[in-house]
Amino acid sequence: MSSCGGNTKKENGNKTPEKKEVKQQVEKKVEKTFTANIENGKKVYNKVCVACHMTGVAGAPALKDKKRWEEIAQKSMKTLHNDAINGFTGKHGVMPPKGTCTDCSDQDLYDAVAYMLKTAGVSAKE
Repeated sequence: MSSCGGNTKKENGNKTPEKKEVKQQVEKKVEKTFTANIENGKKVYNKVCVACHMTGVAGAPALKDKKRWEEIAQKSMKTLHNDAINGFTGKHGVMPPKGTCTDCSDQDLYDAVAYMLKTAGVSAKE
């Protein structure tokens, strides 16, 4: 019989994973992909995002400011989504983490970003 920290063989002869193997398995993260739901994005926008993005409060790009959205769309959707989740400080102002929507899921934020881009008439680069 083996004990904690003992050899890596079980009584039945099967090897248990080495610590290094387990660590490598944990480090392999599967990146989640998102598909935009524009209708949900509109709901999220109207619930939370509208407070800053309707008129451009605190440097947020106003939904009708296509020039600013064209500049923002130069980033990838992945980067924009990450900025929405974690917050972002740029030359025009600050985007707080989750836009202060503590109950928004990552999918909700993805949808809201997609909605705003579409409504502004731009697409994020891939």
